[in-house]
Amino acid sequence: MAYLFQTLASIINIYSFLCFIRIILTWIPGASYSGFGRFLSGICDPFLNMFRGVRWMQIGNLDFSPAVSIGLLYALSSILSNIAMTGRIYFGGILAIVISMFWSIIASLVGFLLILLIIRFIAVLTQKRQNYYGSFWSQLDYALEPFVYRVSKFFSSGKFISYKNAMLVTIIILSLLLIGGQLLITYLIHIVQRLPF
Repeated sequence: MAYLFQTLASIINIYSFLCFIRIILTWIPGASYSGFGRFLSGICDPFLNMFRGVRWMQIGNLDFSPAVSIGLLYALSSILSNIAMTGRIYFGGILAIVISMFWSIIASLVGFLLILLIIRFIAVLTQKRQNYYGSFWSQLDYALEPFVYRVSKFFSSGKFISYKNAMLVTIIILSLLLIGGQLLITYLIHIVQRLPF
């Protein structure tokens, strides 16, 4: 039985890697239309498309559904590997893995956004607005602005604030979310691991 679960975990790991390669190929012009690209599309797109368009996976104009789908595959692989190693279906252990993986996905997305916001905030402080339109910064703002203003509006009682201040508010909120979330998840995992079943 352990061999079966470990084999399934290995298959899912391989499939996860292929899906990751598929996502990378979509960033390379023409790569998706190659023979290998079409092969990956045929086996990976049915799964990846299940998460595409889900609203909570989209922050502003950024779509994080590919990262979530890959994370879920690795979570399933970890659960199967855990069953293979322990020789039993341990609910507390499985729940701890699910919680840990879920938080890892959320923390990775929030951390990525935080890095982008910090970089953009520094750029706003140090650069002038010359040749702004059509630049990398304008494209980044197009992706970040909806999310930034949505967060800052909630914490500024609906009052309008500048984009720079809105970014600062969002950076602070995301930083607190990461710190508080990590403490909460660590405590929660400690509790579920002590479950007797």
